[in-house]
Amino acid sequence: MLKIVPILAAAALLALIPSDASAWSCRAASATGGWGVGASPNRNVANQIALRECAIHTPRGVVCWTSYCRP
Repeated sequence: MLKIVPILAAAALLALIPSDASAWSCRAASATGGWGVGASPNRNVANQIALRECAIHTPRGVVCWTSYCRP
């Protein structure tokens, strides 16, 4: 019985650790077919990553927009 208590305590702590499932995932696209994907626990950071990646894959002067952001 005494060995079970530390195992249960460790399992409870592991359940509280954030995982990738709690991250936001965003996708950005442009009219020329460029795209970018970003993921972060923070929605704004995920969006900025996606827009930056899209800008890298898009010709200069073409605008990227956020297609979606999902938790």
